Amino acid sequence: MLKIRLARHGRKKLPFYRIVLTEHTKPAQAWYKLVLGWFNPLSHTMEADIPAIKEWISKWAQPTERVAKLLFADTKDDFFKKYFIERESTKWKEIEAKKKAEAEAKAQELKEKQEAAKAAAEEVAAQEEVKSEVAQTEESVVENMENSEPAEETAGEKVEEAIVETTTETQDEADTTPEEPAAQTE
Repeated sequence: MLKIRLARHGRKKLPFYRIVLTEHTKPAQAWYKLVLGWFNPLSHTMEADIPAIKEWISKWAQPTERVAKLLFADTKDDFFKKYFIERESTKWKEIEAKKKAEAEAKAQELKEKQEAAKAAAEEVAAQEEVKSEVAQTEESVVENMENSEPAEETAGEKVEEAIVETTTETQDEADTTPEEPAAQTE
């Protein structure tokens, strides 16, 4: 079976790759049949004979996943997309899930704080309302007391006057009662 794969060339820390057609059992670096292009990973440049690659694929040659991704990235041809699986990194999924959970936790915490602040504001408003009602009640009681004090004083004065009158009457009667018996004796 023929494979279209990358063969590494270049020197240490300066690689470039040839896109080669080779037997799948042979090493890519030495026993390739045909060079179909090249790829430089340092400058991200690529040059490939796309019609020749498509011809060899139609003759049952299989591109490796990496070669298919590079050819798809270079040409945006869906012909190469079927030879690789678009994988999403699980690490990115975990990071996004963690960020989403943190955002939800912050939103919940903010919501709880807002509810607590709202409840506190309502409690303060209720306390102020109770204080204002108490103040109004105290004012009305004070007004009633001020209005009723003269009435109590007049009632008290009336009682005192009644007591004084009764005492004066009793004294008058007492004064008149002893004279009468004395008059009778004389």
